[in-house]
Amino acid sequence: MSLLLLVSTANVSAEVGIGQRIELAAEHLINRQLDSGWFIYEHDFISGANSSKNNIVRQVGTAFTLSEYFQYSKNRVAQNAVERALIAFERSAVDWQNGKLLSLNGKRDQAKAGATALAVLAALFSTDDVQNQSSVQRLHGWVAGLLALQQQNGGFSSKPDGDQQSAYSNGEIWLALATYLAKRESGKDPALSKALDRADARFLEIYTSNPDIGFFHWGMMAAATRYWSTHDPRFSRFIAEQTRLFLEELRPKVSSKSNSCYSVEGLLAGVAVLEAEKGYEKLSRLVRRRVEKEMLKNLRLQLLPDQKNIRFGKNRYLKSPELERYTGAFLNGRYRPQIRIDATQHCLSAMLKKDWISHRRQTRVD
Repeated sequence: MSLLLLVSTANVSAEVGIGQRIELAAEHLINRQLDSGWFIYEHDFISGANSSKNNIVRQVGTAFTLSEYFQYSKNRVAQNAVERALIAFERSAVDWQNGKLLSLNGKRDQAKAGATALAVLAALFSTDDVQNQSSVQRLHGWVAGLLALQQQNGGFSSKPDGDQQSAYSNGEIWLALATYLAKRESGKDPALSKALDRADARFLEIYTSNPDIGFFHWGMMAAATRYWSTHDPRFSRFIAEQTRLFLEELRPKVSSKSNSCYSVEGLLAGVAVLEAEKGYEKLSRLVRRRVEKEMLKNLRLQLLPDQKNIRFGKNRYLKSPELERYTGAFLNGRYRPQIRIDATQHCLSAMLKKDWISHRRQTRVD
């Protein structure tokens, strides 16, 4: 009986298309939102309990990905979920210089630059035209808070009252400022343009000589955003080099155990640029093959309708009475029967990018 159940689950998995998977993942995240506007952080299928842990960056990252989903679907329920989340996050924001930074508990020592950057992105993608005055002020406050963290070398402090930088938050801030400049047509703001120019110069140099997996996916998305805005070949060259470093040094092999959707986000953002430029055909083919391999095993981590168990291997599986309530979620890993919001967040974002690139390629063929 157990083997029959496993085979049945595998067949269901093969039949579910990318569009349905996107809808299932988005619906799951929306359903995880609490009345407070925050999201249930993690559920463990072994204990049957939700985790008591929380992480402001992953909370805001979930809102950001739902805003990406809104751009894809124009789903007003998703848009409202993002707005509720941003209002909740703003309640615990702290003052910093002339702006604001998001904090998990309203205290400055818990403020995170990366979370603030992702809030900027969520605000920008969750509407096509920010007109509400309170929303505009909120967005401007977050951007001002980020700019106040920039150091002389062009990088950013990861939190206030400190000078330590983080590869993660550097990439997140770079993407936020690049997107803000592109979407809000803020080119006439000399302070913002200067800050972004300094960040460009710093990150193009430091993360080429010192590649970092924490920076990779955010940095690739940021460089791609800068490329589409400027068509400056510096950014396509950087993307090509980051891609090579990823394939040869950072992650030379596919891990069968991990949820690697975060890396796929970066690969997909980068390959769209490489396909638009001449001279990167071979590298683009390598990326496409790698993405297919990564997503083949990542998609097996998604909980699908009518799934009866979580499979670990032949005749090894976990049955959980609440499994149906979490349809659409992605497991943290092959042997990790927990669902944390960032696991689903990154996979939803990766699927959205994969779908966008597929349509882009089809349009070029037509």
